[in-house]
Amino acid sequence: MNIYITRHGQTDWNTVWKLQGRTDIELNKSGIAQAEKTREGLLKAEIEFDVVYSSPLRRALKTAELISGFDSEKIRKDNRLIEIAFGKAEGTTENERKSIPELKNFDLFFTAPEKYVAAIDAESFDSALERTGDFWESEIRNLEGKAENVLVVTHGGTLQSLLLHIDGRNLCEYWKVRFPNCSMNLVSLENGVFKLQWNSRVFY
Repeated sequence: MNIYITRHGQTDWNTVWKLQGRTDIELNKSGIAQAEKTREGLLKAEIEFDVVYSSPLRRALKTAELISGFDSEKIRKDNRLIEIAFGKAEGTTENERKSIPELKNFDLFFTAPEKYVAAIDAESFDSALERTGDFWESEIRNLEGKAENVLVVTHGGTLQSLLLHIDGRNLCEYWKVRFPNCSMNLVSLENGVFKLQWNSRVFY
């Protein structure tokens, strides 16, 4: 079985490096085009999906619809795929966070994730890893032998967490791999074994 995992298309906040987190931002025109062109590229590669999962946030769900061709009601919305919550840091840029005393250490999230301590209104790495691990084990594993191609649409932070379970990276290497909007990552599941096949392949 093939599991194609992607980050949602571009949003306006992506273009100015604002943290989105759980804030429900829509795709912009470029994000819509990325998803549409990704579908075209996948069809040329003769890749179509039997099952589609998405974060419930609009930017991910719309991406899932456009890439898969599935109607919204046929897409399995799963809260385990939602983006990591950033609390008061959501909607801020790196420069803005430097001027907010309570967020002065937030950038450890990116620069030294092993040292990051989530605020009370934010989500920890441990929490994100727990829910994404559960998604693999209690959701995806059960599809082996029942589906050939599965699409999973999520967010940049959560995508890293999902793949950490597969590629064996340590938490300090959380951001080692970069994922352009709508780039695909392929994980296989064969005889009960998950394996990363490739990262960050763009089909547009």
